[in-house]
Amino acid sequence: MCRVFGCVSAEPVSIRHELLEAENPIIRQSEDHDSGWGMAVYERPDGSDLKLVRFPEAAYNDGSFLTATSMRGRIFNVHVRRATMGGLALENTHPFTLGTYSFSHNGTVVRYPRLLDHERAGAPLGDTDSEHLFHLLMSGYDPADPVACLRRAVRTAVERSPFSGLNFLFCDGERLFAYKLGLFDLHWLARPGQLLVASENVTDERWHRVQQDVLLVLDPDDLDEPHAERLLGDELVARAEIRKVDLEPHLRGEARGAAAAERARAAATVSE
Repeated sequence: MCRVFGCVSAEPVSIRHELLEAENPIIRQSEDHDSGWGMAVYERPDGSDLKLVRFPEAAYNDGSFLTATSMRGRIFNVHVRRATMGGLALENTHPFTLGTYSFSHNGTVVRYPRLLDHERAGAPLGDTDSEHLFHLLMSGYDPADPVACLRRAVRTAVERSPFSGLNFLFCDGERLFAYKLGLFDLHWLARPGQLLVASENVTDERWHRVQQDVLLVLDPDDLDEPHAERLLGDELVARAEIRKVDLEPHLRGEARGAAAAERARAAATVSE
């Protein structure tokens, strides 16, 4: 499992407090989630100035993370990785991007090669389930109806593979979409001029827990609270095969990366 953090704001802001100084900052969470980190930052909510930083090292032990905390933007998509599928490499580090779109994922899709119809989908650069899930979403993506595309991608993932979690943050350059399905938590918080979403409560403020199969739409031009709707419904959620995947929680660093690389190789072999 991993950790995600997102923020949308009326004006460009720094999230240094949440990354470094809060009661439960992202840098502290990276001590357990030490397989890499990344951040997509949009200074303007039109996707034209996406800035991406990614490193396959633990955030708490990487000076680049401290440097990145000075970045300012109106939309942030942040991820700290705990590898379960795919080794420790830059191409396996979230967020993944295509053009102005960015995607971070918390959870594991067990039979991830089954997500893609390769004659239609672009080829992922790495061997993570998360990047495959992103390419599934972007295959045939319609920017006029992002919610319908997210619904199609989640439905396909549920129908094709067991998973531990399909929690994700997706940014289309204008809004941040956050979804929860599986074993892991997701929370949101409203502040004056800001909406935040995170795997864990980052501060001592009053966060709200996201329920199963709920998609939040965080819009920097509508910051009272996120829009919320179901994607699948009770019947399909009941059929989802949700299972624990990380059976070696004690592993850290290179040992965890090696185990995740082997798990990805095994999943690819089974799907051939």
